[in-house]
Amino acid sequence: MTQDVTEAPGRRELNKARTREAIVAALREHVQLRPVDQVTVDQVAESAGISRRTFFNYFAGIQAVISDVIGGYTEQLADAVGDLSEGGSPVQRVRSLLRGVGIPRGLLEWLALLNLHGGGGAGSESLVALERAIWAEKAGWLEGQLRRRLPGDVDDLFVATLAATIMTCFAAAEQSWIADRAPGAPVDDAAVRAFEAQLDRALAYAVSGWATPHPPSSPNA
Repeated sequence: MTQDVTEAPGRRELNKARTREAIVAALREHVQLRPVDQVTVDQVAESAGISRRTFFNYFAGIQAVISDVIGGYTEQLADAVGDLSEGGSPVQRVRSLLRGVGIPRGLLEWLALLNLHGGGGAGSESLVALERAIWAEKAGWLEGQLRRRLPGDVDDLFVATLAATIMTCFAAAEQSWIADRAPGAPVDDAAVRAFEAQLDRALAYAVSGWATPHPPSSPNA
């Protein structure tokens, strides 16, 4: 009897994880076929083999699914960054640590997928609005992460602007990276390096206070 009680929560958690994975996989399939703003909850739920009601038990909507996926990758990066309480510019520390850790390929695959059909017109405006909302949400999440990695008496405004700056650098690097890519191009090693170079340049501008523009081929060290 005791064994059944202890095993049941584990099975429930496993089923929940499988359902979430099915929702994410279904959304990915649909976004490969059409712009994300044209994908509906009903379509995703049907492909995932669940009801609309079950979908909303897990996510508030399509944007929430995407935010959750991106959040998983940004959480990996935050864990890798570690403590920021030492002296010096925290943006520079983030920049240096990201150089060593690198950007997860899975994150870039999702960013490329979301932009697969965003070539222009009203659809691209919807996509920009969606991504801005997600990056802004992640900036709020990053504030909490930074508070655990900075001295306890740090100014709240310092933390908020630091989080916003880092996420804005990610968003700007993504825009530049997408602009240089052909739709549907593979996210290979070269593509990953190209994104990392764009992000490194963006963070370098923040470190320098945007004092000196640099040509794309030679980002600041």
